[in-house]
Amino acid sequence: MKIIQVSQTNDRESWLELRRGVVTGTKAKVVAPPKRGNGTPAGIYELVAEQIAIAKDGEPERDRGLRLENEALLLTQDKYSLDLDLDPGMWFTDDMKLAVSPDASQVGNQPTYAAEAKCLDTKNHVLAIFQDYTAKQQRDYNPINSLKIGTSDFTPQVIQYFVVNPDLRTVYFTLYDDRVALDNIMHYVIQINREHVEEYLEYQETYERDALKQVKSIIKVLQEIK
Repeated sequence: MKIIQVSQTNDRESWLELRRGVVTGTKAKVVAPPKRGNGTPAGIYELVAEQIAIAKDGEPERDRGLRLENEALLLTQDKYSLDLDLDPGMWFTDDMKLAVSPDASQVGNQPTYAAEAKCLDTKNHVLAIFQDYTAKQQRDYNPINSLKIGTSDFTPQVIQYFVVNPDLRTVYFTLYDDRVALDNIMHYVIQINREHVEEYLEYQETYERDALKQVKSIIKVLQEIK
């Protein structure tokens, strides 16, 4: 056994650095094999992230995501030779009942493609890429299934693009993490085409419109309370 004399109180920065990429007592639980199934423990991706990325600098993840969004979108534009409007406003259905806020879309009044940017925590960035790359090796690959990342599910958000815009053919789901030292996975795109989500569109639109009816009904009851 080796003992490194470092104080987490007086030299916290060094203490944190020593913990990066190794299994500590607090990480033992999250790297333990799941009791059911054969899934990869969530802590594995945390260890991967610590070994291939620079340490966080304390910037809030939401602020960081907003700061990097346009950079991510421009990389996608270059990769696919797109003409993106980075300030596309909001899209609404004709009756103004359903909407989506694209991060970017094709320039013009009838966009056929759009882009959604996610600058995730490094462990989730790595998880998303590894899951999608692995899934691509299967015959039944559907990119929409790659949008469940850790505890987040971006599937309904992407489907909404197609629900609202009947002319839309493609959403470029962009992942970007400038902290990753591996250049080949710093920027990654999952391309979702209309045929990948066609079977889900009617269901999502139906439950959203049903939700609006419920809201209207509840408000009516509330207005009648004496």
